[in-house]
Amino acid sequence: MTSARENVEFLPDFCTGARVLRVLVVCEAVAIVLALGGSLSDELPRRFLLLSVYMQWIGVCSAAALCLIKRYASGMSARGMALLAYLVLLLVTLSITEITYVAGRYSGFALLLEDASHDGFLARSVGICAVVSALALRYFWLRSAWQTQAQAEVRARLEALQARIEPHFLFNSLNSVAALIAVRPGDAETALEDLALLLRARLSEQGPADVSLAEEMTLVNAYVGIESLRLGERLHMEIDIAPAARGCRLPALSLQPLVENAIGHGVARLPAGGTVAITAQRKGNTLVVEVSNPICTDTATVPGNRQAIANIRNRLALRYGDAAVLRVDEQRDRFTVVMVVPQMAEH
Repeated sequence: MTSARENVEFLPDFCTGARVLRVLVVCEAVAIVLALGGSLSDELPRRFLLLSVYMQWIGVCSAAALCLIKRYASGMSARGMALLAYLVLLLVTLSITEITYVAGRYSGFALLLEDASHDGFLARSVGICAVVSALALRYFWLRSAWQTQAQAEVRARLEALQARIEPHFLFNSLNSVAALIAVRPGDAETALEDLALLLRARLSEQGPADVSLAEEMTLVNAYVGIESLRLGERLHMEIDIAPAARGCRLPALSLQPLVENAIGHGVARLPAGGTVAITAQRKGNTLVVEVSNPICTDTATVPGNRQAIANIRNRLALRYGDAAVLRVDEQRDRFTVVMVVPQMAEH
């Protein structure tokens, strides 16, 4: 069942200048329609000017009222806030219309009255407000619901992509530990401790969506420690992390799978082993991470390598859109992945 408190944030923030400007544009459009809907006499320019003042007055006051509702009535349910906003908009229009009618008899606004009765003038103005306000609030509600659904779908896709990476990592790590138990039990215990660290990070329900590069490198080092026990001297690491890059943020568990691929699909398949190189630096408002490894040209490409890279590319796209890049450079004997992650501007 849908909670009555869902979509509480459906009402936009009318305390901003940009939002107030949009309200004034809508009010001006209504003024144009009303002006053209009247008699096309020589008084049309003056009538349009008076309608503009009248509608802008209502627009500014309505925006101010919605700003106060957003700020001080945030504890209400969504339906309660919608009802309150609707009634306040009607009350604002009614008040301004009443003032306009009373003052119009003694000022230039008399042109707007067109010999209409008091009740007729109020009913027409409040009726127009009722329709426009209902449509606007309904639009805000549907837009909020669409945004909520879109965000839920993005989270679900991210979680699905993350789940596809985790079993692959777990199986690789357990195979590494199993190979050590009989011959080197002490090293196997160390590997299990590293594995526990990695699993704790992966299975935490409150795990952060993004981490610093230094935190991600802790998991990378734990995984490298597990694989080093299995591969021995066949695995070499070259790590060059610029000091400015250590505090940069990136999606959790985005670099570790790249290193896992570099080892599993590169070094581990070479009889003589090889070197995995990791470099990272901050360039302007982006973090640039590069992972490269030797490749065996005599064996077929393993599909899992491309699948894992595609998963990470999708995660970056869902999180950052086109601002993030995952680029692959495959040469004859070297495979390189470059990951570019946008960062907040430094102040």
